[in-house]
Amino acid sequence: MDNLNISTLGEQRCHLGEGPLWDPVAAAFYWVDSFAPRLYRNDFASCETRSWKLPGKTVGSIAVRAQGGLILAMDQGFYTFDPVTGQTELIAQPLAGRDGLRLNDGKVDPYGGFVAGAMNIDYTRSENCAMYRLSPELEVTEILDGFDCFNGPCFSADGSYLYVTGREEGVIEVFDYGSTQQPRNGRILLDHCNPDGATVDEEGFIWSAQWNDQRVLRISPQGRIDTQLEFPGHVVSSVMFGGPQLDLLYVTTIGDEVHGIAPSADAAGRVLVVAETGFRGRAEPAFRG
Repeated sequence: MDNLNISTLGEQRCHLGEGPLWDPVAAAFYWVDSFAPRLYRNDFASCETRSWKLPGKTVGSIAVRAQGGLILAMDQGFYTFDPVTGQTELIAQPLAGRDGLRLNDGKVDPYGGFVAGAMNIDYTRSENCAMYRLSPELEVTEILDGFDCFNGPCFSADGSYLYVTGREEGVIEVFDYGSTQQPRNGRILLDHCNPDGATVDEEGFIWSAQWNDQRVLRISPQGRIDTQLEFPGHVVSSVMFGGPQLDLLYVTTIGDEVHGIAPSADAAGRVLVVAETGFRGRAEPAFRG
């Protein structure tokens, strides 16, 4: 897609921008700097951005909580976050004692649970990492393993399918998911790619940020590349649709070297906002716990 209408959101630059999340109730956009670690919130109506320094070492992903506040996948555990007080509270630590691992990407599934997975902090290691589900009852279950770096979880609107990457380099997988919330029957959706964070639009197509490939792909549920957006000089990390009409594509980027990869764009590390893509997203569900 040529001649993209791209702007930047605010002046904030992240070392590792991640976790883009649109809150349709509050009409606000959240994202994180994983390495700071810092949480950002941009109010759509006022364009004002607020931020909070988090108490951990790294933050991987976030989710809106239906009863208020957020859920964080931070360091080795799941936490609640109260934006009024700025306080966090531990829910569970599925990675307790495994200091070489941290929680990374995550999403709320269509059944109201928050899934997030682990990655090796030292990217040269390959300790087996798993995917965990935090249920609305605040119980944690390991539901899939075999990852080096868990990334890009997203779901079909009806919850039948989970899309995820990180078990095999350069591959996006699709799993049957359904009401059991147990991934099964894994198969390749797309290979020979460089996938990172992802989302699903209103038509069920997967949007995948391509780490170090300076682009975002739109992929059909059958695994065909439908559209690609180019972001010269940027290392894109994740994507999310937002705005009141869910027609803005938010793209997080890195601002400094990460795992030997560095950007060259002047706006590196800032959130890019793409208007007039011709596509719309769907609102991410809130965590029901």
